[in-house]
Amino acid sequence: MEKQLNNLLEQAEEHFDKARNELFRPEEDVVPYSVCQHAYYSVTNNLSSFLMQKGSQVQGDENVHDLLKTCRALDERFKELHLGPLYQPTQSEDVWMNLDTAKDFLLMAERTREMVQKASQH
Repeated sequence: MEKQLNNLLEQAEEHFDKARNELFRPEEDVVPYSVCQHAYYSVTNNLSSFLMQKGSQVQGDENVHDLLKTCRALDERFKELHLGPLYQPTQSEDVWMNLDTAKDFLLMAERTREMVQKASQH
């Protein structure tokens, strides 16, 4: 289980870094869908890692809404996380995915990352 947990945390960091690095590119070269997708995976991996640390069984196919709901049941601090835009992921590049959306997704990933780190310390 320790290996699986470390793997989840590593994947969460990799996705976070990929999303952040994509935003470092010149604005005209940024692919918002890529940022959103990597931010989404960073969030799900971070939430899954927290649940695993708390002894919950994680299947790997849960959505953000269900993961967050379970995290909130275990630790009320997760009620501070608002991840609504991540609840309906899409597998295509939708029109609504623009630079502002990408920045919002990255911010949600960053907040999730920080929340998991804080909650895991207690």
